[in-house]
Amino acid sequence: MSVKMKTLFIFTVSFLLFVTVTICISYLVFLKFIVNIEDTGINNSFRIFDSILDREEQGLKRTSLDWAHWDDTYNFMVDKNEGYIKSNLVDQSLQQLNLSFIILLDKNNKIFYELDGDIKDSERDILIDKITNIRYKKFFNPDKIEADSGTIYAYDKLFIVSEAPITTSDEKARSNGTLVMGRYVDKGLMSYINKTCKANIAFEGLPGNSHSLSEISISRSYDNINTSRNTKDINEESSILVSMSVERYAHTLAIKYLKIFGLLYIAALFMILVLNNRILDKYVLKRLKLLDDFIERVRKTKDTSLRLILAGDDELSKIADSTSNMVAELAVANNDVKEMDERFRLIMEATKDGYLDLDLVANKLYLNKEWKQELGYISKDESGLFYEHFSKIHPEFIEYLNNKYTNIDNNDELFDITYKMIKDTGEIIWVSERGKIVSKDDCGKPTRILSIVMDVTERKRYEEKILFLSYSDKLTGLSNRAYMEKQFEEIDKDKHSSYFIIMGDVNGLKLINDALGHRMGDKLIYNVSNEMRKICDYKDVVSRWSGDEFIILIKDREKDYVENLITKIKEACDNIKDFPISISIALGYAEKDDENKKSEVVMSIAEKRMYRNKLIEKKSTRNAITSSLLRTLHEKHSETEEHTMRIKNMSFKLGKRMGLPQDKLDELELLGLLHDIGKIGIPEQILLKPAKLTAEEWVIMKSHTEIGYRIAKSTPELSHIADEVLSHHERYDGTGYPNGLKGEDIPLLARIINVVDSFDVMTHKREYKLAKDMNYAIEELKRCSSTQFDPHIVAEFLELLQEDNNCGQP
Repeated sequence: MSVKMKTLFIFTVSFLLFVTVTICISYLVFLKFIVNIEDTGINNSFRIFDSILDREEQGLKRTSLDWAHWDDTYNFMVDKNEGYIKSNLVDQSLQQLNLSFIILLDKNNKIFYELDGDIKDSERDILIDKITNIRYKKFFNPDKIEADSGTIYAYDKLFIVSEAPITTSDEKARSNGTLVMGRYVDKGLMSYINKTCKANIAFEGLPGNSHSLSEISISRSYDNINTSRNTKDINEESSILVSMSVERYAHTLAIKYLKIFGLLYIAALFMILVLNNRILDKYVLKRLKLLDDFIERVRKTKDTSLRLILAGDDELSKIADSTSNMVAELAVANNDVKEMDERFRLIMEATKDGYLDLDLVANKLYLNKEWKQELGYISKDESGLFYEHFSKIHPEFIEYLNNKYTNIDNNDELFDITYKMIKDTGEIIWVSERGKIVSKDDCGKPTRILSIVMDVTERKRYEEKILFLSYSDKLTGLSNRAYMEKQFEEIDKDKHSSYFIIMGDVNGLKLINDALGHRMGDKLIYNVSNEMRKICDYKDVVSRWSGDEFIILIKDREKDYVENLITKIKEACDNIKDFPISISIALGYAEKDDENKKSEVVMSIAEKRMYRNKLIEKKSTRNAITSSLLRTLHEKHSETEEHTMRIKNMSFKLGKRMGLPQDKLDELELLGLLHDIGKIGIPEQILLKPAKLTAEEWVIMKSHTEIGYRIAKSTPELSHIADEVLSHHERYDGTGYPNGLKGEDIPLLARIINVVDSFDVMTHKREYKLAKDMNYAIEELKRCSSTQFDPHIVAEFLELLQEDNNCGQP
């Protein structure tokens, strides 16, 4: 659709919409105004009607009072004399007073005398019934002197009625009856009412008293307004419906003038529309057509020397000037592009690098001739080249490259990726692709990529060689410390990583270096590393940390795997036989968890546990601390080395049976050796006394747990078992010493030592007692279960004894 047609369409629609809205608003406003006027007129008509009826009622009321408060009328109610009848109760009186009937009722509300003019007998009975009903409802009161007036609807006629009590002229005598006068609304009165109210009024009787006075009900037709309203009769009952019909003069006249106004309004707007269209066509649309023709001519002829000039000083003339300037600049740019294209073609011919234009939507690829020859492409069209190119990418990098192309960050436009490709000869080469995202779709994904590809195979081999040398240990071939530190940096970045770190230290390396030379020491390191490499899974990262220390990084494994791996490594090192001394390795491990999230913290824990393990390794130099303390204890006390080793071995077997992890087993062995180390601070006369200790001596003896605690706490290598040394004489029921701990508040390792130590003391001879047999010791353990000993540990220990034929031997 042309601009002219669009403009005409917009003008026409706007015109019709404006006219429709304007006419609708005007129509609604006029009608609302007319309705308000009509409602006001109807209310005024009803007020006039009410005032006319009220005036008629008041006039009749005065007449009835004059007759009722007359001595002759009062006396007539007593003797019913004929003179009163002939003088007053005649048809002439009805005519003079403009009445339809006169009725006199006695005290009992019975008709005393009646004058009903030309009322028919059937109508008279209904009228008399309604009149007597008035009296019945108002109840006769002989002291009443006021009159009542109102309306009655009977046999399709509306009567104005007044009733007054009959008394003397001075109004002192008690009433002896009631005078009722009435007239029906005749044609003359109705004509007066209709003329005054400017409406046609009709009446209708309503049954009962179920209707109350309500608002005026209005219904409208095009020509008339029909309204109705209930009104009360003389008995205060809403038994009369007043209907009123009014011609809609104002509405009819308003509609007429509104139509005239609408036609004139539409004609005026149509003239304005035609005039605006002529002006727009002359000053805008024709000039736009010239501009469009000029652009089309330049497109067809490709002649950038053409120019366009539009007269005037408005936006269209400026657009024409800008278009001419743009065409001139395109001519210059076109020459620059030709020169640049020539330079680029010469550059690409002078190198073997590839130029790629990759369309990821149409699955098309443009390749320069040189790169086709280099890799041996055979496809002729761009679609074939697209699929052949991806077929030449090494399978290991297909997914990697696809992700790089389709998942480049929206903020990145430049990229640099390296991957392998396969030449037509089967040779695998490394290529580096550097490119730019030219266009993206609505989701920000690349749709077209331009890039340069070059062969970087030699550089890649050199980099891999340098990288291998920088991250490998020359002696063992394992990863070195620099490589592990890089691994730790990467896993610390991943908040969801799960891993263990095992740290190991070869025992006796210094001794071999000093005694047999460093070449033999290097052989030891190599043999140990070789065993680790064979035992560990290929996914585990095994590295030489420094000197005789090794680190193993284990990712996404369970604790059972780690502990089993430690056992295998220790067994493998024990079986190395190429050296004059036995070979062993101290190992400790730690796991990343919610409290220890950084690799540095996890490795520190593993290192501490490794040093603890060294304390119980005989071939470890750190064992000198343990050996020195035990030697002092054995020299001073009757505790023998055999007893100490029995406690160590038995507690280790019990802890392993209970499923303790390796680090806890190491602590348990060390605790078995040193749980009574505090006895070196107890006087010998108390330690070696064969008789029963006194109360004072027993207090001193019990202090050996606190002395042992202080010794362990002051020795960094032993501080981790200080609480267990302090608590190994606590009882399960809370009656032990020194702190009276109860149940599981007592450290688990202390509860285990308590059971094993008590059993060994009972089954072996001491200077102050004889050994008990096995059955006695077992029964004693059962008896003291849940009081002195943890019942679960006792049960496990008894099962261990049953399985072990030499349970009582060291």
